[in-house]
Amino acid sequence: MAPILPININSTNLNALSTIKPAYKHLINLPPAGVFSDPIYRPLSITFIEYQDGDRLGFVLAWFSMLPFIYIVALCTLILFRRDIQTIMYLNGFFLSGIINYYLKITFKQQRPERTRDRMDYYEIHGMPSGHAQSFFYFMTYLSIFVILKSQIPGASYVCSIRHRCFILVQFIAAILVAYSRVYLYYHTIAQVVVGGLIGVIFACIWYYFTNYQFIKYVPFITDLSLAKYLLIRDYSPIPHIIHFQYESEYAEAKRCRERYVNYSRDQILTNIP
Repeated sequence: MAPILPININSTNLNALSTIKPAYKHLINLPPAGVFSDPIYRPLSITFIEYQDGDRLGFVLAWFSMLPFIYIVALCTLILFRRDIQTIMYLNGFFLSGIINYYLKITFKQQRPERTRDRMDYYEIHGMPSGHAQSFFYFMTYLSIFVILKSQIPGASYVCSIRHRCFILVQFIAAILVAYSRVYLYYHTIAQVVVGGLIGVIFACIWYYFTNYQFIKYVPFITDLSLAKYLLIRDYSPIPHIIHFQYESEYAEAKRCRERYVNYSRDQILTNIP
């Protein structure tokens, strides 16, 4: 194969190039010989999850690694439709946890497993503590505390109690699988996910206490603001057993709406009878 020779740009070519519009000059301006001036493109590392080709378990665990981002999308959707202070603070805790994780990583400066270091163009080099483990254990712990303290009904049936316990157990198993997936896919060491999980649990307890026992004092002032009313921001914290209350009230309202619709349709039919 003949070698590729550099383009000889003479005065005639330069005159022709000068007529090209500025918006398209980057398409024909070649870098100097031997210089790679093209920008380096990197994927967003937090969503770039790899697994070994043909590894079915790795494929499943890669999806478990995506659970924190699925939770974020679910929370944003819930905030959009419910707009309650508790859920907004729940999501704010995740962002604050991410900031803490970032500064802990640059403080510890502990590298990821050796197999991942070959792909450092795609991932940040520091891995202590694991961000995935920290974020999902935060989600799991905060939600579990909320279910225990805000959803349990005194004198409720045994089935209701079992349902809450099963929900918390499923959350715990999912958090363990998220942490295990980070080790299995060679993104973190066992120590990194353990420390990340512990930090997530501790921070969730602190953030829940701050939200429900300190910040809650200022919520009435916030919800009375004109902007909060315009955005329909609301506070459910004074309502005990909020999940049960929302179910009962919304179920009763939906039933009343159905009955009104049936009665209206019947009246319309009777009116139209000659």
